[in-house]
Amino acid sequence: MVGVGGRSKGCKTCRRRRVKCDETKPTCTRCQKAGYECDGYVQFAEFIDVTAQVSHKRPSKRDSTSAASTPCSPSAGRSLSAGGWSLTSSSHSSVIGVPVGSISVNPPWDEQSVFTSHLVNKLFTWHEDSSSRQSAAWIDVLLQGPHDEASLSFSSVNALATAYFAKIHREPDLMKKGAKFYAKALQALQNDLHDPTLAMGNDLLVAIICMAIYEMVAWTQPTSWLHHYRGLAQLTALRGPRRHQSGVALALLPTLRSCITVGYLLERKHCFLESPEWKTLPWAKSGLDAKLPIDELQDLLCDLPGQLEDVDKILTWEKDELSKAALHSALCSRIFATLEALYAWRWKWEQMYPCCTYLVEPGGPDPETLLPIPPNPFTSVIWFTDPYRAQELMTYNTIRLIATRSLETIGVHVGNTMSDRPQSDPLLPMEGTRNEVAVEICRMVDYHLHSLRRSSGAFMLIFPLNVAHLHLDQDSGEIKTWLEAVMAVVADSHGFEVGRRENMPRQLHSSKR
Repeated sequence: MVGVGGRSKGCKTCRRRRVKCDETKPTCTRCQKAGYECDGYVQFAEFIDVTAQVSHKRPSKRDSTSAASTPCSPSAGRSLSAGGWSLTSSSHSSVIGVPVGSISVNPPWDEQSVFTSHLVNKLFTWHEDSSSRQSAAWIDVLLQGPHDEASLSFSSVNALATAYFAKIHREPDLMKKGAKFYAKALQALQNDLHDPTLAMGNDLLVAIICMAIYEMVAWTQPTSWLHHYRGLAQLTALRGPRRHQSGVALALLPTLRSCITVGYLLERKHCFLESPEWKTLPWAKSGLDAKLPIDELQDLLCDLPGQLEDVDKILTWEKDELSKAALHSALCSRIFATLEALYAWRWKWEQMYPCCTYLVEPGGPDPETLLPIPPNPFTSVIWFTDPYRAQELMTYNTIRLIATRSLETIGVHVGNTMSDRPQSDPLLPMEGTRNEVAVEICRMVDYHLHSLRRSSGAFMLIFPLNVAHLHLDQDSGEIKTWLEAVMAVVADSHGFEVGRRENMPRQLHSSKR
């Protein structure tokens, strides 16, 4: 998205991908490095985002202070089942209808282009960094798809873009329009799943991710986003690991594994991604040394759902004590192996990025925007020099909490002994209790919400914050109250209803512990 006036001199391909062009002639280097064919330097009209500055009100048919319930479409409420995977579109969606400023668009940009640009600019911020495989450049699969309203790529991205814009700007009429796109996307998904070629395509996976995020925003039903995550799991398992060895499929893998694993964690069931082939074959062509730090963490994350399932087996065991003891011993060995590998990763990370974090005082200026950091219960918050490092440390702490709690649930205490020396900041391996690790996650919130990451940081906070909330055992109430207010911000200001505390499923802990 172009955020300032004036015409860009970038190539047509970079403009279509919404990334910064290096303007090398006759073809730009950025396209060459990313594997795209440069289409040359054709001038285009630009979108100037002035939604925050204009004062004219969009007409609204409803009172701005009342909640609006609107029918999704004539086909709303229909249950679509394909390949054993059932998806249901709700008959209603609700948002608060508060009119906002109108949008200034320079032709030939239409309303839908504005919504898509807003989505990319706010949510897919890593899309701008196509030099890294960790970027969200896979969204190009849909952005460059056919402009056919009946196609899955078109309807899914426009459903998400429209609903996300509507939620952020509190526009109930636009939410209704997004719901109509979503109903078309559900129908297109059903059709594509019956086509063996389309069902195995990368664009189908990307479309389903967009549809899952749509459900997190529109909140038509509390578990609809999990239905899409389960669908992703079924399709990915059918595709197999070899389809993810290069190109868009490899770039998509971190996001794909994250979505699938969260779904299995909430179900507390073994995940197919824990098998060795899924931890090796995608990198067989490039070499295992090509794995990013987040890839190595996700290898460990994929083991956790199976460990939770076995924790539940031990807690409900009704067979002989000897076999229970064998299962208990085997599970302890697996969890300790996970923690050992996790700590080894953390020491390696410390050596690779020794100066990637620093401390900032609450109430002081945000180092990037210079806006004041909101008050919080902590004496300092953790800031990062790189958003990738923030994602990695957040994921590390989340894995540590889940694995440690699993051991304690089956009677194995892994508390750290008291030491006279001060703890590091951030915590090093073996430092800190579960409560202190959960607090460290909370101390990273301000970076994710108030740096230049926009809403992508809020999206990445959803699952870790719920994990942290479950582990604040020693909190007197101050931190939990603050944390629940942060979760409300994730829902109200960034559009993710799933981030609200009461909306996240509670299956991370067994009710029988």
